[in-house]
Amino acid sequence: MTDFLDPVLTFIAENPSLAGLICFLAAMGEALFIIGLFVPTTVVLVGAGTLVGLGKLDPVPLFIWTTLGATAGDAVSYWIGYTFKDKIKTMWPLNKYAHMVESGEKFFQQHGGKSVFIGRFVPGVKSVVPGIAGMAGMNFTRFSVVNVTSAFAWTVVHIAPGIIAGSALGAIGQISGRLALVLGALLFVIFLIVMLGRWLILIILPLFPNAHAAIVRGFARRQDRVSQWIARNFDPAHPRSAGMLASALLLLITMPAFFWIVGEIAPGEPMVRADLAILNLFDSLRTPAGDKIMVFMTSLGDGIVVAAVTFAVALYLFARKAWRRGTGFIIAMAGTALFVPLFKLLLHRSRPIELYAGADAYSFPSGHATLTAVLFGICAVLVAHDLNRWAKASIFTVTATFVITIGFSRVYLGAHWMSDVLAGLLFGTAMVSAFAFVFGPIHNEKIGRTTVAAIVVATLAVFGGWHLDKSFDKALLTYEPRSNKEVLTASGWREGRWRTLPARRIELNGDQEEPLVIQYAGPLEPFAQKAETAGWQVPPKWSLSSAGGFVEGKTPPDSLPILPRSQNGRQPALVLIRKDPDEAGGRWVLRLWPSRYEILEGGSLEPLYLGSVVHEDILRPMGEFSGPRTDVHVPDPADNPALLLSGAVTRKRPDGDEVVLAFRPEAAPLAPASDPSKTGRRGASR
Repeated sequence: MTDFLDPVLTFIAENPSLAGLICFLAAMGEALFIIGLFVPTTVVLVGAGTLVGLGKLDPVPLFIWTTLGATAGDAVSYWIGYTFKDKIKTMWPLNKYAHMVESGEKFFQQHGGKSVFIGRFVPGVKSVVPGIAGMAGMNFTRFSVVNVTSAFAWTVVHIAPGIIAGSALGAIGQISGRLALVLGALLFVIFLIVMLGRWLILIILPLFPNAHAAIVRGFARRQDRVSQWIARNFDPAHPRSAGMLASALLLLITMPAFFWIVGEIAPGEPMVRADLAILNLFDSLRTPAGDKIMVFMTSLGDGIVVAAVTFAVALYLFARKAWRRGTGFIIAMAGTALFVPLFKLLLHRSRPIELYAGADAYSFPSGHATLTAVLFGICAVLVAHDLNRWAKASIFTVTATFVITIGFSRVYLGAHWMSDVLAGLLFGTAMVSAFAFVFGPIHNEKIGRTTVAAIVVATLAVFGGWHLDKSFDKALLTYEPRSNKEVLTASGWREGRWRTLPARRIELNGDQEEPLVIQYAGPLEPFAQKAETAGWQVPPKWSLSSAGGFVEGKTPPDSLPILPRSQNGRQPALVLIRKDPDEAGGRWVLRLWPSRYEILEGGSLEPLYLGSVVHEDILRPMGEFSGPRTDVHVPDPADNPALLLSGAVTRKRPDGDEVVLAFRPEAAPLAPASDPSKTGRRGASR
């Protein structure tokens, strides 16, 4: 992955004026009247700040460009408001966001001229306040002074976190590039979820302002009790109808999704293959520093910590005589604690590694992910009760980040499959939605939001810290990386065990792709040297110049870098290319991936690699671009470089594809034994 990030970073770093222009347009776009809701400025500016922290960009021009963009955007919004006045409320598509304009008007009335400065930092009104100032006839000189100063402060607030993050990742990268990649992936997943939630709240929902009321009116016309109950409780005039509706919809989505995953983990399903590929990927990225971070997080989701927080919150709820919420909380936690082991015993799905005994020895679903999602999700519901939507979004963002990180740690440490964690998060979210639906409308049980939050944080800190102090070193040993290598004898491999190895490449999503037509045991250097005699060579590395070849219409096939392909989560250990002598615009590509097998021959062990040989046709649409497309997945005998090795033999699989078995060149040849599957020439498959 770093091979692809590097040319992007290099391109931006070598073109600072372009990076400044991008930041200018992004900052200006977010400040434009209403349009700013659609512009993902945070992504761009935090990313740019990260590049500054990594030493890829000069901060001074970036600050200037971003400040100018924010200033220009507010100025344009001011002009729109000053020119069109109240007509804005009736103009399409602005009339779809009339509530945003009304919120901006109230904000401007409350804070006056300083609202231009304050509003730039307030989600939900920052894209309308400058226009409201223009509508209200605010003096342009005064507006401009506030506009420039607020733009400068806003730029600092948005770019500084990225600089800090970039500096931290840079420092981590000096220790371990793999650790930086893991943490970066986790931050990206969390950030993506937060941004999707933000766009849902601000952009999607306002497009259907009357749908809620229309649905409720349809239920109100029905006379049965259920329809009347729905009409009363989901009436838009009901202060908690939106929360109940969101809870109901979330419940209707997450529970079917949970049972869909249950059906997808049967043997042979793509998700099972995807689980193994993702596990192998994380295993290749593990580092001692990353292990310590993930063990720290996973320990905060252990049973003793969850039980302590549950007891403390329940005790407080009952002490405040919040009988219904307290009872619902206990039912949710007890039901989940009972559901997880029962479902584990029902499915009997093995863990990636042996950890526990009894029901906990099984894997599906993840107890850590399920219980922490229910516990902290319900606590978030209690804390966010009756707050405005932005406060709720902030609370649920923090909670989701914490719970997702714990789930992420379970996959990283090899304690669970990815589908175990996804299922646990889905079921936990469903339980939280059910709790919010049933107990959200309750308003006569007064509890202190700040007190609940303080109890959760304090209990987590005290019992989590105590638990970490007692068990951290032991946990590091428990979750230490384990070798899953399997040793095959050379004779056993040749005579039949080769059939048990994967026949096709497995993508991270579990899909089976091109056939694996090489099984090679030995060091890679002799293989590459032998292949070189037949014209095979190392492909160009990813760089600014080589990546630029994709936008040139005349780039030779051997000058284009190779697109990434993983096998069961593992990256290729050797990649070679060869010009196609029969087709000027094509090339052959060889990839060898490490496997979990080792071959024993003459008292020495050799790693076993699985390989594919595919043909790529270089497409040149309109003569301006060069794009590789795989058009042959199984090579003819002359195009399989493994046959160059002495003693290489071919074997035929039941599906008709052939695989070449080859040992290290200096080893004794693998004499062709009697094997009914042995065959001669093979044909290309397209």
